[in-house]
Amino acid sequence: MLRFLSFRSLLLAGFLGVALIPAAALMQLRHALGLAADSAQRHQRQGQRWQEIARLSQEQAVQFERASRQALILRDRKLAQTASQARGELLRAQQTLRLDAPAEALPDIDAILDLASRLPALPAVQRLFRELNQRLERQQQALAAAGETRQASWRGDIERMRQQANRLAWLALAAAVLLALLFTLLIHAPLRGLQRRIARLAGGARQLEWRQSGPADLQRLSRELAQLDLRLVELEQQKTRFFRQVSHELKTPLASIHEAAALLREQVAGPLNAQQSRIVGILGNNALTLRQRVEALLKQDAGPWLSSELHLSSFSLSSLLESRLASCQPLWQAKRLTIELDSVASQVRGDASKVETIVDNLLLNAIRHSPAGGRLTLRCGRARGQAWLEVADQGPGVPGALRDKIFEPFWSGPAPDGERPGSGLGLTMARGYAQLMGGDLSLLADGPGARFRLHWPEPEST
Repeated sequence: MLRFLSFRSLLLAGFLGVALIPAAALMQLRHALGLAADSAQRHQRQGQRWQEIARLSQEQAVQFERASRQALILRDRKLAQTASQARGELLRAQQTLRLDAPAEALPDIDAILDLASRLPALPAVQRLFRELNQRLERQQQALAAAGETRQASWRGDIERMRQQANRLAWLALAAAVLLALLFTLLIHAPLRGLQRRIARLAGGARQLEWRQSGPADLQRLSRELAQLDLRLVELEQQKTRFFRQVSHELKTPLASIHEAAALLREQVAGPLNAQQSRIVGILGNNALTLRQRVEALLKQDAGPWLSSELHLSSFSLSSLLESRLASCQPLWQAKRLTIELDSVASQVRGDASKVETIVDNLLLNAIRHSPAGGRLTLRCGRARGQAWLEVADQGPGVPGALRDKIFEPFWSGPAPDGERPGSGLGLTMARGYAQLMGGDLSLLADGPGARFRLHWPEPEST
């Protein structure tokens, strides 16, 4: 069922459900209150009519008694007519009252009608008039009591409706909460499962089970993530093949370079002077380092030097800079560069191999873009629990429009005259290593050339 619904449909259904339940309860309560109000008005009008008839009956009874006594004494026909009219009004009033009078008032009404019917045919006996008046008083009291009973019944109805309204309010609240929980589970449970699989995908797991129950758009998202998972598998396979192929292609010429350097170092081709021996030693060491890295790529598909693991140790940052300068001495000597090393840092703590890779990339980049006879400045130090170093050259620098692109993978700026463009991976790798150590590599704004600054926090010794 859920697979045909989207999140929007579920949310709309949830909001409608939460809103309609209290609305239905309020409509029912409004209808009940309307009925109660109509009943109260009807009972009030009925009670007023009863009291008015009772009052009129008492007035006509008094008029009937007075006119009868006067007509009996004075023998006046007008007074007799007046008494007869009063008697008729009394009878009509009681007959009208009898149509909707409460049951408890009916005996008195019947007695009053009987007495009023017998009085004209009998002598004017005071006892009968007194009994009539007593009946009328009892009738008025009975009608008042009936009215109070009706009022009490109405108040009871109002109290029951109030209790019903309270129950409806609590039921509406409970239903709204249950609906909210239900729709939350319908939405949250699939999202939670998808979130766990995305976290596993980010952690390196591949070819996960992406079939997902839930709303239609969530199922569509899971299918797209499954396609992404397959694409990542393909990319990793391509990366593995690429590293293996590149490593294999590099291994043979590097072996030849290393062997040639060894032959020169052993002076097989003839004696070498001191400067030539130093250059051959630098060449052999760099060829050996590069060969080790290529073999690591070949064996481990990116090997330790591309690893995301940190191997922390204490090392001398100034000694590391001196050693990397010595390894690329032929390059900066060929351009007659002056090296200025300003170091105030001795022992620092970090991943020496990754710092070495970063320095190599920065030095090669600076030498490549430096003008002949220029100066390279290297500075390093420690400040506020962080180690830092800067490499600056006197080259053309980086134009402002390109400053945000130099760290992007496979992007390479304009090559110096007479040189081929770079691979576009050196600075990307350098910044990635810096961020892996918890620091960063940035291009500073002040020139005139390019000035890169590397910093990373020094972890505590364990």
